[in-house]
Amino acid sequence: MGEVHQLPLSGREFFIATDGSVLRTTWHVDRDLVNLSVWRGDRCTETFQLARVDAARLIAHLADGLASVAPAPVAERGARRAPTAWTRTTAGLRRMVDRRGSH
Repeated sequence: MGEVHQLPLSGREFFIATDGSVLRTTWHVDRDLVNLSVWRGDRCTETFQLARVDAARLIAHLADGLASVAPAPVAERGARRAPTAWTRTTAGLRRMVDRRGSH
């Protein structure tokens, strides 16, 4: 049987299916990873452990995907705008991933 770890208090649930399945994300700071698990009721059916550096790459990838499909607000289309907090955050994540990748 695998090693048992205490369930962290921080976590989020995302509903992913009409059958009530949820994706749970839980940070395990002590192990430097995030655990992604699929639950059906009170039963964990799938789990994946993602290292912190890979989690940053995943976040950057998701942010890039969202940014590529999000239309600009009508008032701002074609206008030059100041970077938003979202833009600054994703740019910072990309720089962090790039620095880690070059080591």
